[in-house]
Amino acid sequence: MRVPYNWLKEYVDFDLPPLELADRLTMAGLEVGAVEPWGELFSGVVVGRILAIEPHPRRERLALVRVDRGGGEEVAVVCGARNIKEGQKVPLALPGARLPGLPKPLEALELGGVLSQGMLCSAQELGLELVQEAEGILILDPGAQPGAPLEEVLDLEDSVLVLELTPNRADCLGLLGVAWEVAALTGGKLKLPPVDPPEVEERVENYARVDVEDPDLCPRYAARVIREVAVAPSPLWMQIRLLKAGIRPINNVVDITNYVMWEFGQPLHAFDYERLEGGRIVVRRAYPGEVTVTLDGKMRELNPEILVIADASKTVALGGVMGAENSEIGPETRTVLLEAALFNPVNIRRTARRLGLPSEASQRFERGVNPESVLEAQGRAALLMSRLAGGEVLQGVIDVYPKPFQRCRIAVRPYRVNEIIGKKIPVEEMVNLLERLGFDVQREPNRTLAVTVPLRRSDIQLEEDIVEEVARLHGYENIPTTLPRGELIECREAPELRLHNLVRDTMAAMGFYEVITYSFINPNLLRRLRIGEDTELARAIPLQNPLSEEQGVMRTTLLPGLLKVLQHNFNHQEYNQLLFELGAVFLPRRLPLEELPDERMTLGLAATGAVTEPNWSGGGRQADFYLVKGVLEALFRKLGLGSVDFRPLESPFLHPTRAAGLFLEGEELGYLGELHPEVATDWDLRQAVIVAELNGELLFSRASLVPRLEPLPRYPASLRDISVVVPREITARELESCIREAGGELVDRITLFDLYEGKQIPPGKRSISFAIAYRSSQGTLTDEEVNQIHGRIQQALFALGATLRT
Repeated sequence: MRVPYNWLKEYVDFDLPPLELADRLTMAGLEVGAVEPWGELFSGVVVGRILAIEPHPRRERLALVRVDRGGGEEVAVVCGARNIKEGQKVPLALPGARLPGLPKPLEALELGGVLSQGMLCSAQELGLELVQEAEGILILDPGAQPGAPLEEVLDLEDSVLVLELTPNRADCLGLLGVAWEVAALTGGKLKLPPVDPPEVEERVENYARVDVEDPDLCPRYAARVIREVAVAPSPLWMQIRLLKAGIRPINNVVDITNYVMWEFGQPLHAFDYERLEGGRIVVRRAYPGEVTVTLDGKMRELNPEILVIADASKTVALGGVMGAENSEIGPETRTVLLEAALFNPVNIRRTARRLGLPSEASQRFERGVNPESVLEAQGRAALLMSRLAGGEVLQGVIDVYPKPFQRCRIAVRPYRVNEIIGKKIPVEEMVNLLERLGFDVQREPNRTLAVTVPLRRSDIQLEEDIVEEVARLHGYENIPTTLPRGELIECREAPELRLHNLVRDTMAAMGFYEVITYSFINPNLLRRLRIGEDTELARAIPLQNPLSEEQGVMRTTLLPGLLKVLQHNFNHQEYNQLLFELGAVFLPRRLPLEELPDERMTLGLAATGAVTEPNWSGGGRQADFYLVKGVLEALFRKLGLGSVDFRPLESPFLHPTRAAGLFLEGEELGYLGELHPEVATDWDLRQAVIVAELNGELLFSRASLVPRLEPLPRYPASLRDISVVVPREITARELESCIREAGGELVDRITLFDLYEGKQIPPGKRSISFAIAYRSSQGTLTDEEVNQIHGRIQQALFALGATLRT
């Protein structure tokens, strides 16, 4: 919100310089992001009065103009503009003046043998984007005094305070809202502008009719009619103020609506009445497939979620967002229908985003407009149109307002205010501060204050909100710093949180980086994983009011978020990545949703590229299935988990031969595997990607924060190796299970140390070698005992289809 300093002073008496005012507002919670100097465009330009215009003696297209420069002095200026007349007041740049388009100071110059002692300036030559009736020299107000500096006459020397408002302070999206704040902070007198226009006898009901079909989307709609309007450029003072606010001047009618919006924070819209069929205004939802051309010249396709303003046959505006070309104000406009309304903030926000039409008006409606300012702002605009456009304001207002908003009344306990602030503030001061803001304060017999809040402050709903108002107006800097008192209670970390942090620390220690992705995802991402429609992961919960299509459903898996991060980093040429995420997934028990979903904590991993950087001694190992398997096994040991089984797995998004399902004590824990090459290609991931996902609820329910310690063995182990040739369908996990079952408790450790396929091995088979450590807790095993156990293991392996490799 841009607040021109001089314009603000018109509404409140204060004498703080701009920088000090900015500091006071910031300390009161209205942050001023910048104080911009405005108007330092030129120097050495004064007001000149044209005394005479004579033909140039040698140049047909030029004229010799005698100009009163003030103080009884006269100068001769050569000029080629055709819009000047004797008696007009114009900008006169004297020798030595600096103008935006000139690289050096202006000098007296001989043109066609005649010395020009200055230059008459157009708005463009002064660096001002002003609208004029005719091109040429800028014509000033007749009351301007010759010789007066132009920057003073046009009020160009100013500062603009740029407010960075929080969403709750919609009341300060108008200068009057800021004026209320300044008056409360400084004690200055508030000066509200007049809002009652002179009216003719004819009533507005004879000209217009308003029907609001959806009061939920338009709680209030008011219409006035102004006739005999003369559309022309706005006076210079208004154009200059609009430029300071960052608004481009157009014509007096449109400029007045923008000017009043900047004053009151209430958007207005002016329709050309003659282009409204039947003089009707119908506020309704758009029809399916309805189209209209907005003021920016673009064709817009509408739907029933969009509120439109229509006449008897067509759409003439998108409610609260932008008008349509078919009813815009033009040079031929003679009668204006002036709209002031309240629109549903949520609907305006959706419409503006859906159509890509953010505007100053939609920004204000999105945050909420003061219901009490609707008629005030409309009356102010009608008054200005009568003064600046010669309009006649018809008597009365058509005001459709079926359910008037009520002011909020809050009971405030003064002792509670002091408790929260931490300082004793007298009740009289509290009342005074609140009344400065326009709040009505009544003292109740029970020593409470009954505070009635004006509708412009929709952010005030609770007693704590009133406390905040008292604190910021009293001055945060005036509240003393005190140390906390009371007994400090020991805060113990919840076991679940400790387990979460243990997982994070363990993964980080192994080189993985944590990522946090959105819980809402695009449903198309699940389809890109080739997940079947009838599977649990495909039954995602749709959102009723998604922020965008990219966040249409609640995630059922962490994998899409991880792959999007990988893809983003690939696009930035980062190909070596180790990522993990610990977050919730949402699995519905049934759809449509009838009960709360299963919100399940889940651990997801993604690894791709080199795990270590190449160096002179080697390195540069690539992430693969076995590396991530080792990472998971190290994590399981850290969590004190028992044996986790890795079983073959078929999954539509995983490699057909490089995937495993994980089972903990017989329960499904998750999966591990290489991303299917076709899925990886679809995600523009041009190298192997290893992913894993674990059920965090099961993982943490079996984990232990107390480490399990085992005593050092008292007796030595006996080692034996065994190499067997087995069909390729038999996995090492099956062989290991067979060895443990046959060997019993005396099998202390099994290590796979060799896997071979090739020469000397029959086709369709492979050689697998294990090192087996035998140990007893009762004593040292003899060779005979070890050989007996080893023999039983061999027989069990033979029964499985294995043969000894010799």
